[in-house]
Amino acid sequence: MSLPTLYQTARQLLSSSLVVDLEFLGTKIRARLPKDYILDIYYNATLQKYSYTIIKQNNRIIGWDNAPHHKHVETHPHHFHTADGRILPSKMKGRPLEDLTSILKQIKKTLEL
Repeated sequence: MSLPTLYQTARQLLSSSLVVDLEFLGTKIRARLPKDYILDIYYNATLQKYSYTIIKQNNRIIGWDNAPHHKHVETHPHHFHTADGRILPSKMKGRPLEDLTSILKQIKKTLEL
């Protein structure tokens, strides 16, 4: 993640009441959420790769990414991994600052807050 994008994304996360704590792990931001959930945001502008993953107890609960392996999805390469293992179309575009609003809404829904 470029430094400006990294810091702007971190600032936006910290302004959310959903984020308890934040740490930087190389090219990834890890946000600690209520109920022991974690949001990992990975973004590489050079490679145009991203993943946004909600985790609990080291298991992916849901996530969005643009790995090119799900060619059947109409929004290929962008796709959404559901809690029950399905792969669905995604509205994410791999721009963390724009995608974050939708991610935070989904976190609220997932955590039932």
